[in-house]
This record gives sequence, structure tokens and C-alpha cells, in this order.
Amino acid sequence: MGTPVAEDLESTVDAASRGDTAALRAVYETLSPRVLGYLQIRGAEDPEGLTNEVFVRVLPRLAEAHGGFGGLRALAFTVAHGLLVDELRRRGRQPVLGEYDASRDRRTQPSAEEEAIGRLGEGTALELLELLPEAQRTVVLLRVLGELSVAETAAAVGRSEAAVKKVQAKALEALRTLAASEARTTNEEARR
Repeated sequence: MGTPVAEDLESTVDAASRGDTAALRAVYETLSPRVLGYLQIRGAEDPEGLTNEVFVRVLPRLAEAHGGFGGLRALAFTVAHGLLVDELRRRGRQPVLGEYDASRDRRTQPSAEEEAIGRLGEGTALELLELLPEAQRTVVLLRVLGELSVAETAAAVGRSEAAVKKVQAKALEALRTLAASEARTTNEEARR
């Protein structure tokens, strides 16, 4: 027998799939903050609008979602990831116009080592995640923030479970290395 919260979520999803408006609201209020957080961290231009778009697409498909709340959560993050990828591709095809600012000139960038050292001093988890390659960052965020299983994450990003496990292992090893490097830097600064 599951926990009362899990059973409550399952019955809420069941009621929402039958069109119960209170249950639809509860599903939205339960999932939307996590979806919004994912989209904000991943750099969506309008994370609130994109979150709403996710639920505009997901809520009519509640009856199709299998696996109760977990299946619905996986569906919501799969749709969110797909919409974000579409937005990022669209933004990548459109030129960015603006006044020239030498400090923002992308043609000259510090080396990867300089950038990593500069960011490590700031030290937050989000900044460490920003140092990861795109695929690793996406997998870690879907697994941790989205609470998706390996299978659900694989479905969301369109890769095999083995590929997701490999990407996650590389990401976690990179984060361990970055965190250890930051700790050494902090200790050295404290000794001075």
C-alpha cells in the first residue's frame, strides 16, 4: 500500500482525467512549479508562458497518460523539454540585433579553464550545472528537479536508457570534480 500523499495524487489524477475541475487545478498546482523551475533554469525566454503551454497540451491528454501521477509527471516534463528544444532551435536561427558591446562580444571568449575558475568562486549549484555540457545538464535537471526515472528521462530526451545512464554518470563525476576544485580553492583562500 502506498503513502497517503501518493494515493491522494493518484486519485487526483484519476479524477482530473474524468474532467473534475478541482482535480485539474490540483494537478496543475502540483506540477507547474517544478515545470516552471526546469524551464527557468534551462533559460526559456518566457518560462511562465511556456509552462502554461505545457499544461494546455498535457491536460487534454490526461486520459492518455498511463502510470498515474508518475506517468503524468513524465508526460509533462517530456512536453516541457520538447517545447524548450523547439524554442532554443528557433532562437538559434534568429539573429540577435543590438548595439555593439565589447564585453558581450561572443567572438572573443575566455578559455574554458578561465571560465570554470571564475565561476567556481561563485559556488552555487546552478552555476556548477552551467559548466556542464548541454546534454549532461538536461539529464541532471530532469532526473533531480523533474524526479523522472531513467526510463522517463530517456523518453523525454529521445535517447536510450543506457545513454542516459552514461550521460548522468559523466555529469555527476564532472560535478564532483568541480565541487572538489571549488573546495580546494576556498581552503587556499582561507589560509591566506
